[in-house]
Amino acid sequence: MMIEKIYNDIIKETCLKYVCSCGTEVYMLPMKGWNTAVAQFTARFGSQDNSFISDGKLIEIPDGTAHYLEHKLFESDEKDAFSLFAQTGASCNAGTSFDYTQYYFSCADNFRKNLEILLGFVSEPYFTEENVEKERGIIGQEITMYRDNPSWRVFTNLLEGIYVKDPVRLDIAGTVESIAKITPKTLYDCYNTFYAPSNMFLCAAGNIDPDEIVQICENKLKKAKPFKIGTASYDEPYEVNKKLLRMSMPVSKPIFEIGFKRPAVYKEQEISDYIYFNILLDMLFGNSSEFYEQMRIDGILNDEWAVSVFNGRGHFFLAARGESEKPELVLEKMQELFVSYKKDPPERELFERVKKATYGSLVKEFANVKSVCTTLSEAALSNVSPFCAIQTAASASYETLLEKLYDIDAENACISIIEPL
Repeated sequence: MMIEKIYNDIIKETCLKYVCSCGTEVYMLPMKGWNTAVAQFTARFGSQDNSFISDGKLIEIPDGTAHYLEHKLFESDEKDAFSLFAQTGASCNAGTSFDYTQYYFSCADNFRKNLEILLGFVSEPYFTEENVEKERGIIGQEITMYRDNPSWRVFTNLLEGIYVKDPVRLDIAGTVESIAKITPKTLYDCYNTFYAPSNMFLCAAGNIDPDEIVQICENKLKKAKPFKIGTASYDEPYEVNKKLLRMSMPVSKPIFEIGFKRPAVYKEQEISDYIYFNILLDMLFGNSSEFYEQMRIDGILNDEWAVSVFNGRGHFFLAARGESEKPELVLEKMQELFVSYKKDPPERELFERVKKATYGSLVKEFANVKSVCTTLSEAALSNVSPFCAIQTAASASYETLLEKLYDIDAENACISIIEPL
């Protein structure tokens, strides 16, 4: 049994990595003094994967299949996973994103039993005509509920506005029409393709025994032949699809979301850009910035304001969201500020202050079991070191930040607005 140690000398933590005989990667970070533990079992299969290449053939599946599959894996011919976890006192759930599906639990005891349950139900699919049909109505209601949610619609509309071909522009749950095409065969085919052991990884943190986890994984995870999936190619244009999307819904005040589109980046470069652009956004537009203070004084923005970086497999953009009677003016002011700072860059002292705050928040995450486990999962998904983000924040330079600033195309932006009826 070969367990690799990944040590970080900045925060003095060690992550353990083990590759099971079946191909599943396992990342573990024991945390002394904690009574709780968290485990996350992830498949590299999300809503984006609505087409792929297998055996040289292009396979297309209905939108929302990954999310549908997540729902059905909780159910077996004997008892659903929620009931099994309830008997041990654990809290469990699952979620589907654009580029992955994750199943997880947290517990204060019975970790071994809970991990066996987790690996068991994810590894043993049970789909029938009856239970697949039963789920269709439930997911249909979920789709309708989200489409009636202004906060969700302003975001999904933004994705449609930014991207032309990237499947991230499609709703994670699909549509009522697309899920009507999902059958047990659809689910089994996708499960056998994307839930292959070598396309999955397990992360655990807290009060855990690494040797025990390795033993359970070797006992519960089934060996399978190595597989190879080709990603269906799409040539995503540099420019945004649309500059403006506007919709009316029952909101008391207009809400909006802005996205500045950037080319996709991968692995260490994705993490580096994520850290640098988060620092830059916080410097220029964050809650402590001169921009935000002035916009509040002028009555253009209120407390509902946030800036962030949205990134994942094949997509990357800088985002801002809030409430305003003049949302298009907010975009205009942000574009003007980008141009202004390219001529007269922000001071180095401001960069150092925000850099320290960013680094501090990343370090703080390692004092929380769930945050640690999530950090391990995010790193595994990007195929980078679990400490990559902390290393980048610690060594971030002012000169590199300015390079990122100069590289921003402020005109390549989209704004999504939800107005009152």
